[in-house]
Amino acid sequence: MATRTKKLEELARVFHSLGDKTRLSIMALLADGEMNVTTICKKLKLPQSSISHHLGLLRIGGLVANRRDGKQIFYSQADLTKHRLGQKSELTKARSNAAKFGPAELALPKG
Repeated sequence: MATRTKKLEELARVFHSLGDKTRLSIMALLADGEMNVTTICKKLKLPQSSISHHLGLLRIGGLVANRRDGKQIFYSQADLTKHRLGQKSELTKARSNAAKFGPAELALPKG
C-alpha cells in the first residue's frame, strides 16, 4: 500500500506542477534550451516574483533543473529519463502491447 500511496503522491506533484498555464509556458520555453529568470520574465511578460514561484513548483515536481553561473541561475527541463515517471517500465522493456497505452508507472497496482 505504501508503494501505491507514494506513486499517487508523486503523480499528484507532477500534475500539480503542470496544472497551470504559466508553468506550461515555462516548460515550452525551456524546451528550446536553458534560460535565466530574466529572459523567461521578458518572454512571458510576467514579474520576476511570479516566474520564480512557478519555477520553484516545477523544481519540486522534478521537471526543471537549475545551475548557477555567478549571480545568475539558469533553468532547463530536467532529464526526464532519470525521473521515475520517465523510466521505461517492465512492459516497455518486454515490448508488450500493453506498453502502447501509456507508462505502466501510471497504472495503479491492484489491491
